[in-house]
Amino acid sequence: MLEQILANIRTLTSQGQKSLVVFDLDSTLFDVSPRLERILLDFASFPVNQRRFPEQVSLLKKIKVLRQDWGIVGALTRVGLDDKHPEFQAAVRDYWQKNFFSNHYLHFDDIYEGALDFVQEVDRLGAEIAYLTGRDVERMGPGSVEVLQNWQFPLHEKAQLVLKPHRSMDDAQFKTDYFIEADKKGYSKIFFFENEPVNLVHLQQFCPHVEMIFFDSTHAGKAQPPASLPSIMDFLLKPKGS
Repeated sequence: MLEQILANIRTLTSQGQKSLVVFDLDSTLFDVSPRLERILLDFASFPVNQRRFPEQVSLLKKIKVLRQDWGIVGALTRVGLDDKHPEFQAAVRDYWQKNFFSNHYLHFDDIYEGALDFVQEVDRLGAEIAYLTGRDVERMGPGSVEVLQNWQFPLHEKAQLVLKPHRSMDDAQFKTDYFIEADKKGYSKIFFFENEPVNLVHLQQFCPHVEMIFFDSTHAGKAQPPASLPSIMDFLLKPKGS
């Protein structure tokens, strides 16, 4: 499927037609589990937390966040820190929320297999690119730019980062509005890679012509991906001839 998308872009470019490939960031291009784990370990490293929650912190130091984890509940439960520790749960959740949605920990993210090569090839073949994310400008703008540049993802006039102007905006509506505006720009094909089913379900109602690909990593569980959509777990291309 990825190979076919690249072939479509190549054909459209050769015919002088425009195409747009849109990528979500968190849990689509970027694996956020290292970020989550680092935040939790840092919480455990603070003396004030060690004094306040000695038993819980001793367990927290053993934390391992898995790629399929969404948020911190699963990782905490696996080391025995379930909701029987409400005061600790509230403190660690506050620390996680404050720091996950910030510039400071973004450099701990990893990228999914093949993501960089695929995006660079999309760029090389002449498609326009948008990194369309639920991150907001105020809390995560500079860090998002820096991380994309550090990984050498394309960032230029035809490969742009699109963040929410304000954190309060609904992700699904923000992304749908982006595609409604993109429809006015004369693209022959628009592709969208996204891990969050809520966003895909919402977008299907208003822009069903957008070719959506579900990135099967982790999600909030508030909806299931439309059964009609293709899904992938990485961006690895098949060797030619295979």
